[in-house]
Amino acid sequence: MLHGYFDLPTFYFFEEKNIWTGSLYKYFNYRIIPKKAKPDSEDKSELKVVVWYGTQNYDLADDLIAQYSEDFSAEGLEACIADLTKEFEHFKEIRRTLDLK
Repeated sequence: MLHGYFDLPTFYFFEEKNIWTGSLYKYFNYRIIPKKAKPDSEDKSELKVVVWYGTQNYDLADDLIAQYSEDFSAEGLEACIADLTKEFEHFKEIRRTLDLK
């Protein structure tokens, strides 16, 4: 589903423990990782958002620009979209000053 700048799947995609990775303007990259806690664990289920710049994939990225954790819920996914939008708006302002490879 299209959410402003981002074409993301519904929350059901993440309930099935799938990871979503995307990019915009070639150099703005993001990943949403579901972290579902085990029933007997004290850990919290969450959606983790990671942002990096450049053309490297997630495993080879030199620096992560931002990291967020939101509730593991549909509302948490909406918060992830808000986090990504904020980071992308910042990227659009500074992208011409960056030395991106």
